[in-house]
Amino acid sequence: MKSALIKAFIVSAAAALLCVAINMIVGLIRNEPVGTLSISLSLILPLITAFPAMTVVFHRNAQLSKAFSDLEKAHHELQARSKIDYMTNLYNREAFFEMMRTVRSRQDAGALLLIDADHFKNINDKYGHTVGDRALKLIAYALQNVTRKGDLVGRVGGEEFCVYLPNASRAAAISVAERIRVEIENTPFYVSQSHVEPLTISAGGALAHKSDSNSQIFSRADHCLYEAKNQGRNCIVFEPAEAAETDARKIHLISDAEESRDRRNF
Repeated sequence: MKSALIKAFIVSAAAALLCVAINMIVGLIRNEPVGTLSISLSLILPLITAFPAMTVVFHRNAQLSKAFSDLEKAHHELQARSKIDYMTNLYNREAFFEMMRTVRSRQDAGALLLIDADHFKNINDKYGHTVGDRALKLIAYALQNVTRKGDLVGRVGGEEFCVYLPNASRAAAISVAERIRVEIENTPFYVSQSHVEPLTISAGGALAHKSDSNSQIFSRADHCLYEAKNQGRNCIVFEPAEAAETDARKIHLISDAEESRDRRNF
């Protein structure tokens, strides 16, 4: 309000001085003396009329400016929240794969880990969804604690999480997955003040070749996760190096064949 009053006074004073100047110029043109009353009215009337009006105008403008600023801030916050899983504060499914596509467009290689909480349905059925939610938050914390800056971490399903490791080799990805598994296994999961329930994860991993789509990489990681569950859970299964190379060669051969066919057709 103080700022509006100052601006209103400046504008009103300028208007009053302008009126006095015009009054004096008219007097000079008409060769008539400008009386004290005329000058006083030229000063007082603009101040009386313009000052209140300008005060309201500047105050309203300040309110509108603040409203627009708050609206813009809320819009940015809403955009950010639309990409975040409300429970774990990780990327949600859509945002994770969107970010993964962006990162992969700038990098030639990487690795995807698909992580699933073991026996999660039993936890929900036995202790309730509130306890189940705490398990998910614990897993999310472990993922953030183990991964590096620049790695992508997201919750892509009920108890499924994804970690994308840019430029990671097969050995490095397996090492990160194992650290995640150990971190979660060794973190006490209290379902009550006196009872600790075992909490473990299974994970499947796949290398991300430049020619692969996100869905292809995810499908291979999902297959490995299925194998980890079959092997008894609480373990890591990464696609064999030979299989990954074979898939890459197949994609390359298909691409070459399509390019050759297109040239013939042209």
